[in-house]
Amino acid sequence: MFNVIYALFFRELKTRFGKNRRLGYIWVVGEPMTQIFVILSVVTLIREQTHMVVPDGISIFMFLASGIIPFFMFRNILTQMMSGIMSNLGLFAYKPVKPIHVFIARTLVESCVYFFIFVILMVLVGWFSSINVLPYHFLEVYLCFLFLVFSGFCLGLCMSILNHLIDVLKSVLPYVGIVLYIASAVIYPSWIVPEALFEVLLYNPYLHIMETLRMNYFENYPAREGITLLYPLVVNVVLLLAGLWFYYHKRQELSASRV
Repeated sequence: MFNVIYALFFRELKTRFGKNRRLGYIWVVGEPMTQIFVILSVVTLIREQTHMVVPDGISIFMFLASGIIPFFMFRNILTQMMSGIMSNLGLFAYKPVKPIHVFIARTLVESCVYFFIFVILMVLVGWFSSINVLPYHFLEVYLCFLFLVFSGFCLGLCMSILNHLIDVLKSVLPYVGIVLYIASAVIYPSWIVPEALFEVLLYNPYLHIMETLRMNYFENYPAREGITLLYPLVVNVVLLLAGLWFYYHKRQELSASRV
């Protein structure tokens, strides 16, 4: 099993960036950076008009970078897992290769790629600017990254199986990432959200992870009531058990689709 995942990891890493590797590297870094700079420009203009106050020690660039890049990692784990079966149908002709191996390999690839992008970006920003890029609680921030990886795998496992077995969902599930992107307070601060709306957003388990990450990244981050990691942990465990149950009973059907 480990040898299969090891081989798939490097195969996925090679194909992840396509035939034109330079374009692939530029795109994987440029996509989140483009969003960061566009939103940074818009927020800067809004601040000049409204004199919006940001808590001390929180730069807008770091606020956006600490949300967008980790969430892109989570989102890409979902999308890569959903396309994993169709992209590797030929490999399932080999008996040792199973769909679950592809899911694990793609999760590892996306988590490694975006974690290194985040680290390299922080090093460059810290080197060339006076912005404090170091997390206030390093270990807790790292654990939140791992929590997002685990969340992406659990949700991706369920969605990839549903996406492959139920045709009507194929046109709907890809938009789940967009809904979660908006509902997880990735590009806007949660402290400006009205209380009534925030209570609705609390049903989104990934909001809890993103808020916990930022609360540990910035010393003066305004924490709101109701944020906990216990809720997303329970949701992820339920999704993982449901996904593994579906996978166990549908694994033959998933692999048999190769013929």
